[in-house]
Amino acid sequence: MTLPDDQTDAFLSDAWLDRRQLLLGSAAAGAGGLLSAIASCPALAAEKRGGILRYGFGDTNPGEKMDPATAANGASIELMQIIYEPLVRRGKDWKFSPWLAESYELDKNENVWTFHLRRDVKFHDGSPLTAKDVVYSLSRLVDEKVGASLRARLKGSFDGKSLEAADDYTVKIHMFRRDTMLDQPLSRYNTGIIKAGIVPTADPATAIGTGAFKIKSFEPGQSWQVERFAGYWQQGVPLLDGIQCINIPDQSAKVQSVVSGAVDLIDPVDSVIVKQLAANPKVRVEPLPNAMSWGIFLDHKVKPFDDVRVRRAIKLAVDRKLILDTVYQGLGVTTPDVPLPPGDPMFPSDLGDGAQDIPGAKKLLAEAGFPNGIEFTLYTSPILPGMVDLAVTFAESVKPAGIRVTVNQWPAATYWDQVWIKYPTFVDYNYRRNAHDALDLAFAKGTPYASGVNFDLDGKLREFIDKALVESDPAKQTEMYKEALRKVALESGVIIPCFLSRNFTLNKSAQGELFKWEMPAAYSLLSKEA
Repeated sequence: MTLPDDQTDAFLSDAWLDRRQLLLGSAAAGAGGLLSAIASCPALAAEKRGGILRYGFGDTNPGEKMDPATAANGASIELMQIIYEPLVRRGKDWKFSPWLAESYELDKNENVWTFHLRRDVKFHDGSPLTAKDVVYSLSRLVDEKVGASLRARLKGSFDGKSLEAADDYTVKIHMFRRDTMLDQPLSRYNTGIIKAGIVPTADPATAIGTGAFKIKSFEPGQSWQVERFAGYWQQGVPLLDGIQCINIPDQSAKVQSVVSGAVDLIDPVDSVIVKQLAANPKVRVEPLPNAMSWGIFLDHKVKPFDDVRVRRAIKLAVDRKLILDTVYQGLGVTTPDVPLPPGDPMFPSDLGDGAQDIPGAKKLLAEAGFPNGIEFTLYTSPILPGMVDLAVTFAESVKPAGIRVTVNQWPAATYWDQVWIKYPTFVDYNYRRNAHDALDLAFAKGTPYASGVNFDLDGKLREFIDKALVESDPAKQTEMYKEALRKVALESGVIIPCFLSRNFTLNKSAQGELFKWEMPAAYSLLSKEA
């Protein structure tokens, strides 16, 4: 990846590495060229008090903006958690607690959630956070014109007119239905509160949040920089003076950068490398267990995937343990295409572990009219660790069933824009969600993501999970979600071989627990040794 000369502005600041030097050096000399360029940077020899944490990130998108409502891929997702904050925080144990709201409750009799806001929170421009900002931010999530990814999940519960600023620090959501889980999606990065009247774009002047850091510069798909917000509502944080993030698309270069100390933190890399890094005294690996899943997505509108027997045959032919052990080095757990990890209270354990069944797969293909098997192309890209290896190992594992898969490696720069949810097959990832939101996002009718597989064309799954959402009996609600999860596991065109940890690697100079809680991640608690 090399930029033309008219796009090679200096990265972040005069003190940091010029992006053209990094990219051209890396292209000319591989990882060695990158490290030589970084090592020559004078900023690395003289840190400011508090320190600047340098972040190497592999997954970027040139179409990135700083709008939390529409953020979907790339380093901008991490940025959303740094400059904006949600009403609710999610712990690693999937317990939820107040964040910008100091407390919240669902009325026992009325379908109303009430959020009581903290009174000491300020935006990066110095103005106070009030209920009108929360109403504005939440209304954008259900505004069709905005195109928020959470709209399909939330629009059945409320719209813009349902939101009430009862006073300056109290927000009421008058719901259409009794959404017992509304606090959970309101913990996601998409729900970060923005200043009323502002529409965030790629212009830093439009990114006004309440986070511990405020934006300093932003180059979509290339880099971003944040600096300490002196008016942050929590005393004593952030510990850092700032964070500088740059795209390092070459994995080897990224790994060598964190080992050498040229950068302090990198996003996940291949699992083989994670195991090696875990034994390296110069770095530490911080995992977030069962945080995400990788999947293979097949569009039901395209033959032969329109036949449930074919979809079921493909699922039976997959060797999930081979994928977990080979692609991910055993750093996770297998799952029979359930979009929740085993151990979740709503996981349908009666489905078993999804063990490979080649005879069963061949029998179903024959019944569907394909006694000689099927063939198709699976699109993937080397954007993120394991994307290509997953596709290749999947193709090898299903071959004995007569399923012939050609793997097409699409260029990283255009995969998200040109292939993802547009082509009939593709590789994608999802972060862990609760049962309702996992079904809502990728399977139920009405979401952009679900349009990639078109499983719920008649809307029956949507209708069913919406009934489960308002079920007042917890035991019955759990069973309803288990039933829905069984259906998508057995019948959908989504293959989820395993759930994995998200493994971030930090140089030994970077201190603190990044995942003290899951979302927003605890960037504000990281520090850096002088």
